[in-house]
Amino acid sequence: MINSLTDPDEFRRHRRLSWESNVDYWLSQPLRHVEDVGAYIVSRIEDLSRQAISTPPNVIDMGFGSGWLLRSLLATSLRVSYLGLDSMEIFVERATKTFEGVEGASFAVADVETEITFPFAADIVVNAFNFFELSNLQQAMRNVSRHLRPGGTLFMSTIDKTYLILALGRTLEDFYDNLNRYQTLPGIKYGFQRIDLGASVSEVLEYPSVLYSSQDFVDAAMGEGLRLVRYVEHAFTAKAVPKIYCHLEFQRL
Repeated sequence: MINSLTDPDEFRRHRRLSWESNVDYWLSQPLRHVEDVGAYIVSRIEDLSRQAISTPPNVIDMGFGSGWLLRSLLATSLRVSYLGLDSMEIFVERATKTFEGVEGASFAVADVETEITFPFAADIVVNAFNFFELSNLQQAMRNVSRHLRPGGTLFMSTIDKTYLILALGRTLEDFYDNLNRYQTLPGIKYGFQRIDLGASVSEVLEYPSVLYSSQDFVDAAMGEGLRLVRYVEHAFTAKAVPKIYCHLEFQRL
């Protein structure tokens, strides 16, 4: 069941323990969101890169995880200067080894919920399905704005909160109970949902879903000098775990 996010430290502790359990799966198995909308995300990064000031364009990938985005970009004709950030040391260690020798690619351990500073002015910041795992969205947006050059773009992907709520329960009754809790509980709400394996869900692996609305993302971005310039949805509601993906693009003023 969903709860109010009243203890950020406990939430982050639980999140880290969950990701420590998820690492092997995340690095070795097909990922549902990448299979569904990975190609769209890559195509938008290619389009935005063609409009970039820098040659090659500077890209920051927040919460890069398995490194699927860089791997996909390398399979195209596009070349970028890439900085991948993740709070999990094992992801950074694995990516550093996997992409050793790739010109212009670097990786760093960073918790985007805390103040971070890198000497890197990005044309594009990508946050693909990471914002809804954070308890401090405003600080994360502040980090985006700090590292994005004027006129640069934040490309973010998330999952519509109603489908996150649906995935948190096992039964229709759970879904309705959680909808009631979403309306009545105070403040930011969250839960930990089982990882979507494609045709089913894991019985043991989980990750956090902080139930931000589209308005929350827009308000947090606007508060850091970013304006919404594009919004796209993709429906994958006929699958075992239905989802509607939301892609928002913000430009730094």
